[in-house]
Amino acid sequence: MVVELRDEFVHVAHRIVWCTLATVDAAGRPRSRVVHPVWERAGDGLTGWLYTRPTTPKIGHLRRTPYASCSYWDPQHEVAVAECAAELTGDPATRRHVWDLVTGLPEPIGFDPRIMGVTDVDDEGVLLLRLTPWRLATGGKAWRAPAAA
Repeated sequence: MVVELRDEFVHVAHRIVWCTLATVDAAGRPRSRVVHPVWERAGDGLTGWLYTRPTTPKIGHLRRTPYASCSYWDPQHEVAVAECAAELTGDPATRRHVWDLVTGLPEPIGFDPRIMGVTDVDDEGVLLLRLTPWRLATGGKAWRAPAAA
């Protein structure tokens, strides 16, 4: 991943905060909703984290087609897009890591997950969605993972 493009993507995404997440339903149709992922740089890579409820339609969509598109846009027409592999995860170490990450960042990127009605880091009333980009685009530039070419 080109580190400069990754950093530009995170800058735009964290400034805009909310994105449109698109998945594919059982009939092969796109389905969109507004969500609040938090993006984490790791080495030269990038991971998005999203809290979600276990009963939302996106869970079924992602079990059938484990890919999602995250699109950020603002009124000045600044755009950032991440096409991602999407994986549900919930192991205790990851849950703790993401809880600490989102509660440790300043608002509006950081937040208290209890606003979703959960009691603590182990509450199974929410799941974690890991977003691993295979393509990023922003500022007229794009990057695609070699295996996704």
